Amino acid sequence: MYRRKMVKGYQFDMGTTPGLRTEITSWSKSSRSPCFVYKVNNVKEIAKALTIARAQHLSVIPHGAGHSYTDAALNTNGMIIDTTPMRQILSWDPAQGIMKVEPGVTLQQVVQTASQDGWWPFVSPSTPEVTIGGCVAMNVNDRNAWKCGPFGSYILSLDVLLTTGESCTIAEARDTVLFRAFVGSLGLLGIITLITFQLQRIPSGFVTVRRRSAASLNDIMAMFGEEQQGSDFMEGWLDGFAGGHQLGRGMITCASLNSSSEADPSQPPGSGIMTNLEKPLVSLAAGVVRPVLMPAVELASRANYWLGKRSPKTTGKRRALFPYTFWPSAAFAAYHAMFPQGVETFQAFVPKEHAKKIFEQVLCYSQQRECMPVWCIIKQHQRDPFLLSYQVDGFSLELNYQRTNQVACKLEQVLQHMIAIVIEAGGKFYLAKDHFMTPTQYRQSVGDEAVETFLQIKQRYDPETLLQSDLFRRVFQPSPL
Repeated sequence: MYRRKMVKGYQFDMGTTPGLRTEITSWSKSSRSPCFVYKVNNVKEIAKALTIARAQHLSVIPHGAGHSYTDAALNTNGMIIDTTPMRQILSWDPAQGIMKVEPGVTLQQVVQTASQDGWWPFVSPSTPEVTIGGCVAMNVNDRNAWKCGPFGSYILSLDVLLTTGESCTIAEARDTVLFRAFVGSLGLLGIITLITFQLQRIPSGFVTVRRRSAASLNDIMAMFGEEQQGSDFMEGWLDGFAGGHQLGRGMITCASLNSSSEADPSQPPGSGIMTNLEKPLVSLAAGVVRPVLMPAVELASRANYWLGKRSPKTTGKRRALFPYTFWPSAAFAAYHAMFPQGVETFQAFVPKEHAKKIFEQVLCYSQQRECMPVWCIIKQHQRDPFLLSYQVDGFSLELNYQRTNQVACKLEQVLQHMIAIVIEAGGKFYLAKDHFMTPTQYRQSVGDEAVETFLQIKQRYDPETLLQSDLFRRVFQPSPL
């Protein structure tokens, strides 16, 4: 008995497999993808999914919690292998801080287990709901990127299932070139089935947080240099509406891990009536604000800067590590309520000798074209050895724009122009957040040698080019499957 699914005029025989055609969206909702979804519980089921995809002439991409902003894990009219059911922590060594997990394990599971023994991930993105497989595939970074680098720097080994059916274990010390290609490979070389990684010792579940106001982008960058020695985390916020001599004004937030005799608060907040009501209440409030969003953001940005400037200088305030590291779930509920058509994100990584000039250029150009960013974040970074690395010895500037049907075309033109400015200065882009970069621009950014090496490795380990995504077809221009 065969079950047939229709996708835009093409007919696929799914056999007795419980294939499901659905629409997957990027986290920012800026991209949508009709595709087949195949949930897997183990390696055997991944192999079965690959066999079915090959028989039905479908391309495949693994998919985790879906927190990439654009098309990194979308596969239009192809198959997505959903690895989120594979969420077992297989081993935890509290003496050495080494953990082995399946790819669907979330960062929250890691923190819940490890923080009880005084350990914490070296690199944590802003939501605890991301999967560890996704962290590896996108090689995520954190507010400590200038000193700790990306997530891949703390992976000890990866177990991978190749499209050929072969399973292999890859470790940097033994398989340096292949390991550095797999980390950050966007799920395009093989499907990760196990991750063994190192965590860091923390003195307590608290940090001391300090905030400093800055009158300009020049002041922001100077403060990054001044605060490096005494900080474990740093991040700058810019007022995207400020222009003229105040262009780039904002605030830098620094945090340091500290000791405390109090009970460890690193665990996520528990559920309850107020917790359950928080999301709908915040979503409702965000919906009310939506019609006057941009004036409200401009007013809030101005108020945030002036309040920070007038607040008394202090040695810092102590805060629990978990809420400092991760945005609350209610914040993400507000995000989706406030931006029903999603956002477009521009995150440029520019060498430090050009960063100030380039950031001023893109901020000015964005304002001149009347495309005002809703929020702007600046971080400092270091180079890393991974093949498709996006980090540089310098800074990143992240600009987030409200996306609507009315401004979509204009916004794309603005971002394309800004991408060209950054690439000309030797800058790079993070593919989990880029939506518009062309194949030519990508090669200019990371270099022809890196792209050709990656494609050669892919040809060796995925000779059929079975593993594809919308991003792969957009950026690498493979031949049709």
